Amino acid sequence: MEYVSYHGNPVKFMRRITILSSMGIVMDGYTLTVFSYALLYLIPEMHLSSYEISIMGISSIMGVFVGSVIFGHLADKYGRKSIYLYDLIFVSIFIFITGFSVNYIEFSIFQFLAGIGIGADYPVSSSIQAEYSPQEKRGKYLVFNIFSFSIGSLIFLIVAIPLVLFTGPYAWRYMYIIGAVFPLIVLFSRNSLEETPYWLKEKFGDNALKNLDKKIESETGFHFMGIPELEKGKSKLSDIFSKKYILMTIFVSIAWFSYDVVSYGIWTYSPLIFSTQISSVYTNLYVVFSGMAESVPVFIGFIIAIYYVERIGRRPLLIIGFLGSLIVLISFFFINEFISITFLFTFSAFGLVHFFHNIGPSPMTYDYPVEIFPTRIRASAMGFSTSFSRLGSILAVFSFPFIDALFGLKAIVIYFAAFEFIGLIITILLAPETKNTPLK
Repeated sequence: MEYVSYHGNPVKFMRRITILSSMGIVMDGYTLTVFSYALLYLIPEMHLSSYEISIMGISSIMGVFVGSVIFGHLADKYGRKSIYLYDLIFVSIFIFITGFSVNYIEFSIFQFLAGIGIGADYPVSSSIQAEYSPQEKRGKYLVFNIFSFSIGSLIFLIVAIPLVLFTGPYAWRYMYIIGAVFPLIVLFSRNSLEETPYWLKEKFGDNALKNLDKKIESETGFHFMGIPELEKGKSKLSDIFSKKYILMTIFVSIAWFSYDVVSYGIWTYSPLIFSTQISSVYTNLYVVFSGMAESVPVFIGFIIAIYYVERIGRRPLLIIGFLGSLIVLISFFFINEFISITFLFTFSAFGLVHFFHNIGPSPMTYDYPVEIFPTRIRASAMGFSTSFSRLGSILAVFSFPFIDALFGLKAIVIYFAAFEFIGLIITILLAPETKNTPLK
């Protein structure tokens, strides 16, 4: 899609779409990070076993698994906007109620329901972002979308500092209750956003597109043009497994799955690992500051991705990301054969993994599904890919405590390295280049 400016500013319009489209992912980053730090309080308060920790850890991820595939398909059939308006209400309600949980069962149920709303937002917001973005800048906007996961994580860490200092053992409850406010901030703004031009053209033809064009021009002073002919057909989820698309479905699903095993494993449990390596009466506060410091390589990685995604393309960045993370993890394992694991050593290794992840796997596994698949099944494909990736998250969160208890941290490092290798190989074999290619 190409934007032609008259007397308005399309950058301002795209900035608004990007902010509104990012909020669901902000909440995914917030909820994952808040659980990581809430565990420091939940374990002694609820006397949790390894099994119960794992159930609590996968509960919101299971919700994302369910919500993304169901609502992604519904978004292709009935439109992006209808789901876009209401999914964050669901998130806000159940994030708030989580703060009043009294046992791991209640906590897990509320987090599962919040996860459904977050999962619904992934395929819808990414499709809206892709379908409104100029072709030559689409990659940058999509990279920023998934970068908002880290923004959500950082927002939590900032909120957590006064809570850890002043609210004692109830800090985890306030962490969830305060988090319920953020989805509401953008909820009413989303109501003013129109249905996407690609979906309108695919469902109702050029007349509906012309009406949207007139409305946007009257509000912003510019209009769009050059939407290509779209692939014909019904919005069937099964089409992502057709002969035409099956290899692409395998690629995006396995690459994202492999990345999520490592990413969710590290994000979820690094606070617990750090807490065992820091001896201080202010351990929990130091752990929060460590999490903030780990955001630095994340931000640097994303800046590199945003700068290069339209210059060298998606495929090279994805390969660099998987390969770099693999080298870091293997080096971590072998260096540990000669020196003992310290906080600084673990922190540095995890920081480098985050750096390489955010150059490649984090933004590109999010980018690829909405660029590869046509409008009629775009949200369905994104929903399925998101859902499949969360199987990797569930595997990581559920298996980490058991592998650590049985074999220690070195075994986890090799376990993670194996999935980095899988992601690298599937990328080399199947990943196309989608830089500056039109949506279908």
